[in-house]
Amino acid sequence: MWFAAPESPAPGKLIVLDGTGQGPALNVAVMSDVAEGYAPAGQALIAAACPGDLGEAAALTDAALAGLVRMQLRRWWGVQVDGWRVLRVDRIAHGQPDSRPPFHPKQLVSLGEGLFVCGDHRDTPSIQGAMFSGRRCGEAVLAG
Repeated sequence: MWFAAPESPAPGKLIVLDGTGQGPALNVAVMSDVAEGYAPAGQALIAAACPGDLGEAAALTDAALAGLVRMQLRRWWGVQVDGWRVLRVDRIAHGQPDSRPPFHPKQLVSLGEGLFVCGDHRDTPSIQGAMFSGRRCGEAVLAG
């Protein structure tokens, strides 16, 4: 889910995580704090990720889901969230690899014959998993 806001609610190149597990947003990143050109002119571009099974929320309209996300983020950043404009809601089926048991992280990154593969599907389905897999893949390439 993408929002435009007058300013960044959490300045810096970081990812804000929902440690409660209540969701629906699992993490939020201010993309324009990474690259200003991503945002509408003079505004901040905010990405709120709602991965996984949304349960009953999956049947909601985009506007209703945005309302739930806005309610959650209001607890984080207060009433400034009310001034955010929803730009788009992307619902990406199978946007993350399945990690239900039995789950085997740290899949091979070298497929043999000079072929390498990396991504969160080779480790844990997360940004951290994607980065760690990329590092393992780079190390495997350098090792020959």
